Amino acid sequence: MLKHVCTLNKRILVYFFIAVSCLTAMPSAAKNIHTFVYIPAGSLSDSLREVANAYAVSFSSNPSLIDDKTTSTLIGDHTLAQALDFLLIGSELTYKIQDKGFVIFQQKITTNNETLEEITVKGIRYSLARSRNLKHNNKTISEAISAQDITDIPNTNLAEALQYIPGVAITREAGEGRQVSIRGSYPDFSLVTLNGMPVLANNDSPMDSRVQKQRDRSFDFNILPAELFKQIHVIKAYSADKIAGGVSGTMALQTINPLDNEGFKFIITPELGYNDYTGTGATRYSSLISNTWNNWGVLASVAYTNRESLEQGANTFRWRNIAIEGADLSALTQSQAQHLTQGDYIIPRGNRYSVWQATQQRFGANLSVEYKNETTHFDFDMLSGFLKGERHEYHLYPRGDQSTPIIKGLTTVTDIQANENNELVYARYENARVATESRTQKINTAYQQGVLSFSQQLDKNWKINAILGNERSKYDIPYSNKIYTQGISDVTIDYRKTPFYADIKYSENLKNPTMWQMHHGDIEQYNSNSEYTFAKLDFQYDVNSLITLQFGADWTLFENEMNNAQQNDIFFNEIADTPQQLTDLPVSYVSSQIAHKKQQWLKINTNEALKLYGIDPFNVQTNNFLITTKAEHIKEYSRGAYTLLSTEQEKWEAHIGVRYQSESITSYTQAPYSPILYNLWLPTFNGSYFINDNWRFRAGLSKNYSKPLLNSLNFDGSNDTPNSTKYIFNSNLKPYLSYNSDISLEADFSGRSSFNISLFYKDLEDYIVTTQAPLFEDSPPTTSDSQLLWLSNAETAYQWGVEVSLNYLIHNSDWGINIQAAYNKGKVTYYDSNSGTALFKKNLPFLSKITASSMIFYDHPKFNFKLGAIFRDKYLVRAGSLLLDENETGFMPTTYWDASVNYYFSNYWKLKFSAFNLSNEQERQYSNSTLRAYNSTTSGRTFYLGLSYQY
Repeated sequence: MLKHVCTLNKRILVYFFIAVSCLTAMPSAAKNIHTFVYIPAGSLSDSLREVANAYAVSFSSNPSLIDDKTTSTLIGDHTLAQALDFLLIGSELTYKIQDKGFVIFQQKITTNNETLEEITVKGIRYSLARSRNLKHNNKTISEAISAQDITDIPNTNLAEALQYIPGVAITREAGEGRQVSIRGSYPDFSLVTLNGMPVLANNDSPMDSRVQKQRDRSFDFNILPAELFKQIHVIKAYSADKIAGGVSGTMALQTINPLDNEGFKFIITPELGYNDYTGTGATRYSSLISNTWNNWGVLASVAYTNRESLEQGANTFRWRNIAIEGADLSALTQSQAQHLTQGDYIIPRGNRYSVWQATQQRFGANLSVEYKNETTHFDFDMLSGFLKGERHEYHLYPRGDQSTPIIKGLTTVTDIQANENNELVYARYENARVATESRTQKINTAYQQGVLSFSQQLDKNWKINAILGNERSKYDIPYSNKIYTQGISDVTIDYRKTPFYADIKYSENLKNPTMWQMHHGDIEQYNSNSEYTFAKLDFQYDVNSLITLQFGADWTLFENEMNNAQQNDIFFNEIADTPQQLTDLPVSYVSSQIAHKKQQWLKINTNEALKLYGIDPFNVQTNNFLITTKAEHIKEYSRGAYTLLSTEQEKWEAHIGVRYQSESITSYTQAPYSPILYNLWLPTFNGSYFINDNWRFRAGLSKNYSKPLLNSLNFDGSNDTPNSTKYIFNSNLKPYLSYNSDISLEADFSGRSSFNISLFYKDLEDYIVTTQAPLFEDSPPTTSDSQLLWLSNAETAYQWGVEVSLNYLIHNSDWGINIQAAYNKGKVTYYDSNSGTALFKKNLPFLSKITASSMIFYDHPKFNFKLGAIFRDKYLVRAGSLLLDENETGFMPTTYWDASVNYYFSNYWKLKFSAFNLSNEQERQYSNSTLRAYNSTTSGRTFYLGLSYQY
């Protein structure tokens, strides 16, 4: 069935492509741009504010000219000039429309003594209008948020500013948004551009369950402050003139430019923060200064955050059928003892209580130089930032045989209970193994980008655009070190009342240092560097007033390198004349961990303690222990060329194009460095039909692709010796392909309310999975019981969804609501990574069936308030890779509540308050489709109070 749907989708794309090519030749009158507005009778001052909101501009006036005047009701489809003409009838006032707004003055000549006060239209309605205009002016189905939305929506970083966009979902780390997915797809399938060029910057998670040292193609949005950006455009339907490479969509980020605001502008905003778990001490500062001189402008902006974070929770090493050996089972029934020794029960391993503490400094700076006249636009942007800090994590858990509490020959199991799935949800152990882990990490992500963009109107028909940019990001972990201790205690593990958060009790005083022995240590260093170099040249030719032809080319070089060095299992009892008991350490090296809400235990100053064993915690190479190293190096060349034909008619517009993409990907980890080569043709169509003044219908058909994941390009050498499996590199690997169909119905009522519903369908081909590799002449030698595996484009998948959004401003009121929801469905067949065989069909990775957000707001010129909720349904992260423990893992549903308040003392001063995670939501990661406990954490509520000055 899926095969027939896929073929039909391709045929529709081809036929529609040809049909619209013919339609573009049909002549008609040019379309006039109007906005439907409804402004009730009232004061002229309020009516002008409503006009400014509707057209997303500001205005200037002497307040004494407009305060005592009234207007009649304005309703209908009007240009800005027509709306102003109507409102100013009989007022003896006139206006002048400028680039950023309009000026109101008396019809007589204004004297030099008269003061014009700039009335900056601010607030939620203004930002909604700006975002609506960005969306409506785009040729494809898209969403947008403007600068004021970015800063006024409660957010601690750029990721959280995106979560109120329909179809956008985020993942979180340490209480902050980190990665972003469009339409429920894998984050790697979303292309991110910044100032017109593709970018990549990686951070990671300190948690094994959320994947540490993750190398991927997704941009980590927690690296850069939100205050540096003027707009974010989420492009969901692909067009040939855009950079290709994101099957789920493109997130186009744009930093602030000086000519966005004429004249001198200065903003400074200090903020103080508080968190439930860490207390006070968080600080945020942002500042912007810009000025314009005729056609020139210069802008500098900076933002800095210093905070502490704390996540605490309970987790397992997953669950497994384990045959218990060497334990006293005499207290159990005969049946219970038999099931335990036969391995019939699925037993939770690890059963940890954990605390992750971190200090974090985030900094971003942007410098922009801009020139613009009637024919020329020049812009140079430099962006620099870093995210750095230290992480400390502390774990308490039973760590005996096979990560159970069992000490062979010593432990007694006194009671157990299993559920209907044969999972051991309760057990009591005497004389069991208990252990602690103390870990310290230093992290540093540095980011730099420089982009030069140029636009020139050559004559009345020809225009040229050019972009040249370079981006570099570097992620370093100079050290990541652990120390383990162990002791003996009675332990009870109980999942019966709280399945995702075990109640774990110990008989011993865990803060007594005499019960702990020093066991072993691990040390590690890691770094990953990425660089993009990008160039793009576009030409635009206006054939006539109805038809425009665009064509151009772009070139991209991407390079990524990774190095990792580890020294693991350094057993302290093998190092002579060193501390073997915790009491042998200096007292200053040991302290109590008191942050966890369930239990307290001892923690260790890891780096200082390692020195007592002759271990250099900061340089793996200087230590006399076995070093395990891993290095990876990838280089990619991408070359694209496109043409796009556009026409704008009275009732409809169409944009039809095709892109040719040629790429070379070389993994220098895989000797003899055979490159992956492929060429693609990507046809696109995007069109709109204006049903009437309020309703607009859009449609899009396109083909797009996403490159193989970075970990797919370093598959060789990871051999599974126990299973007689060898993994080899596939130099014939191709990208993921997507054939996309999009339709959208948009409505805009009186500039006060808007409604949108979108439907989409994607055929995903050449989906990459692990399969058995064919034997070639140069294949590694195998035996009869061994097998070769590789990654290949062996699967197909599909995805479809519906997105709905509503912005409603209550009539004759300052109140409004913003609601958005998305429904997604998509399946793919997962393969066993140990055998290369097909297993089962499940949801696509990261796909939540339902995502939604709602916001209620009050918007007055002096005061505004927002209360919002963001819901994300359960989603799968990976499946088929660890069948011994689970068939899948993912996250349970979450609902986050945020709020913000802004009070304007004047046009210059604003008091702002923001609150995040008001419900202290628990992030619950599950193991297996039976929803076993894996990792559950909370990070506390966060509040910021600030004062902003703007001149």
